[in-house]
Amino acid sequence: MPSNTSVTAFCGIPLVSGDGLPPGTAAAVLGAGSSLGSAHSGSENGPFFLRTLSKAHTWAAADPGVFTLRHGRDALDGIVDVGDLDFTGMELPQALDTIADAVRALPADVAPCVLGGDHSITLPVVRTLAERRADPFLVVQFDHHLDLQIWEGAPGDPRAEREPVFNTNVMSHVSDLVGPGRLVQVGVSPFATVEAGSLDAMRSYLEATGRQLCLTDPELHDAALFRAAIGQGHDIYLSLDIDVLQRAEMSSTGYPAEIGLSTHTLLRLIDLVLDGNRLIGFDLVEFAADRSDRSDATLSDAGRATAVFLHVLSWISRQSGEKSEKRSETCQAR
Repeated sequence: MPSNTSVTAFCGIPLVSGDGLPPGTAAAVLGAGSSLGSAHSGSENGPFFLRTLSKAHTWAAADPGVFTLRHGRDALDGIVDVGDLDFTGMELPQALDTIADAVRALPADVAPCVLGGDHSITLPVVRTLAERRADPFLVVQFDHHLDLQIWEGAPGDPRAEREPVFNTNVMSHVSDLVGPGRLVQVGVSPFATVEAGSLDAMRSYLEATGRQLCLTDPELHDAALFRAAIGQGHDIYLSLDIDVLQRAEMSSTGYPAEIGLSTHTLLRLIDLVLDGNRLIGFDLVEFAADRSDRSDATLSDAGRATAVFLHVLSWISRQSGEKSEKRSETCQAR
């Protein structure tokens, strides 16, 4: 189970145990700082940096709260923090099982909000949500990379065996869970390297997975086209790989993007995804830095990643608040 010991609560929200959530809890922040699914170290420190930089949003108040101007309400109402998982001595499969157990321990109506960690941590969260839900949901991935298994001829070979999960193929595993056509990948590079023999098969392979909206697609610059691509009325799980941001705004990651989204564009696209859909959980992954790094660039990157995480948290709080308000109006009408 997660530990609250020596953990800085994200934006000062209540630190609670996973089996003792207060009534009205809509979402729980969970730290899953693992780099076991990556060829690079550093992402294990993601929760540390984002928790620490979240103090920038609360430092000036004796009893801090965060107000969202976008939604005109408490940005963190109904949200608690259950602390960080400890993966000491574990291999990747055990770490992923530990994440799944922590999410499984949350009530079914509490959205998991996970601070990664490399991208492999997405799989156990989605798997647990898929296990406990009768209704289908979309996974919307913001990422510079596809993170699909497209090497060694896999796109053209339906018999190709799925390799064990890693951050480079995690979305193939996620797609296997949620089903064909239920993965939307946003902000990905316009180019992907495959074996020459797979070129002809790539289009149908990607179409079977879902929808790819790359950096040069018009949908990213036209709200109506983007909304049409995502659809309305869906339950949505968001996976935010922070390397979707351009290197100038996010160099603290394993593979920074020479061309990528700006932070402003990312926030705008997140808004378009969630407006008219219901967020059931999300993760932010692949922020990576040495724990002792205090350079201006790293702290600025961590601040941007923290702002993105807070932005999505505020959407869950808004959804929960609007649901409660509608319930109250219905009761009053009776």
